[in-house]
Amino acid sequence: MKFKTLATGLAAAAALLGASQAALAKPEDGVAAWKAFAATHPEVAPFVDGIGSPEALAIANRWAALRGYDAPGMLAGAHLPPELKPGTVIDASNVDAAWLKPYILPALAERFKDSAWFGWKRAVIVPTASYYMPKGTLEQTEDAKAKGIVFNATADGNLLTPDGKLALATQGAMPFLNPKNGLEATWSFVAHGIANDNLNFNPITMDVCNSGGNLERQYKAELWWQKMHGRKDVAPFGDINGMDGVVEAGAVYFTDPRDVRGLSGVRKRFADAKKEDDFKVFVPTLKRTRILSATDGQDPLAAGLELIWDDWRAYWVKTDASKFDYKIVGEGWTLGFPHTGHFYDAAKRDGVCAVDTVELELRPVWILEITDKTGKYIYSKRRIYLDKEFYYPVANELYDARGNLMRLWYDSRDWMPQTGQAQWRQVAIWNVISKRLTWVTMDSRWQGLDKNPTPSLFDIDQLRDYK
Repeated sequence: MKFKTLATGLAAAAALLGASQAALAKPEDGVAAWKAFAATHPEVAPFVDGIGSPEALAIANRWAALRGYDAPGMLAGAHLPPELKPGTVIDASNVDAAWLKPYILPALAERFKDSAWFGWKRAVIVPTASYYMPKGTLEQTEDAKAKGIVFNATADGNLLTPDGKLALATQGAMPFLNPKNGLEATWSFVAHGIANDNLNFNPITMDVCNSGGNLERQYKAELWWQKMHGRKDVAPFGDINGMDGVVEAGAVYFTDPRDVRGLSGVRKRFADAKKEDDFKVFVPTLKRTRILSATDGQDPLAAGLELIWDDWRAYWVKTDASKFDYKIVGEGWTLGFPHTGHFYDAAKRDGVCAVDTVELELRPVWILEITDKTGKYIYSKRRIYLDKEFYYPVANELYDARGNLMRLWYDSRDWMPQTGQAQWRQVAIWNVISKRLTWVTMDSRWQGLDKNPTPSLFDIDQLRDYK
């Protein structure tokens, strides 16, 4: 299906979003729908208890008041096909149905029809929940709104506070709750960051599947991430010492297989658009540390992976209007993984390289396109289906230098409704040209998150000797 056709369908659903969304903030509607669904799908009950808890509803309602809408409320006012309801099963027999086409990306629909490679047997539509960022981000955003703070997305790639400070290096409020253009939408996504102050995974398992549908290799690693400023959810609060000007940092240490054990990388992102990342990788087979440039971010983390450094947390590229165009090209509804990973897996695989059953959730999105203007970047274009509540992608379409669709990214977060904090649980990244798949399973370490990661993990000279 061409994008024009999909956009037409999305636009039809979107017509109702702008007119009345301010009056449709009803997180409780999402809880009620999930409770009804749980009557016949008892495995989802823990998630329902989470989103229906008093703590979760209090945060959800405050975020809805800030935005002026939430997803369940918008859904209540949308005229959607009656078949597009919780409990509906999608499989090869109906994936091409006219009622479904506007709401499922073509490359996702194809997975139900191609059993020879990364085939998906069936999907079940689940209710639309309300997703939101952590309480600390909420409080800072409420405070910024009360003070009338207006952020400035400059043409030279910086996000500034009214007094000219670099926003993401000095505070933690969301800059644009209702972005007016693609640059503002990109900054909202960038400010979403990790939807937490710290991340800690042990392990992340990366299954590499080849075009024959067979497991080619399995990598395991530990991974950490840290937000450096505007911290209110995980100690230490406020600012991380010694990280002036740094927005966030990520670190990874490979533990398996044996031939890559010890491969490690640290990348620190500076808020100043003119300042390159501090990006270093230790290669144990060479016993040396490489200092990498921004262009090295286009390389995979390890051989055979579809995951590149620039796709850490779905998108980690510096905002630069001289190199990229940022445009909102549409809006509407599309199906993606629900963020149920704290309670259960949204997708259940058939073996390693295929999917048996997956849950899909209808989400309201802006369609954000980030287009390369240099002709030198790995992707000529990213099409990001950015969730209007969560400011995080429901799906990513990544196009090669010739303009052909290359990769798809879908994921399910390990999200805690009672706090709004998130890590990750499942990530599916597949290449429709080479027919290769990387399936990432991430085991979050929530206990001790205030003590781990430690500063040493973001120093490559110390991380290399981690184990």
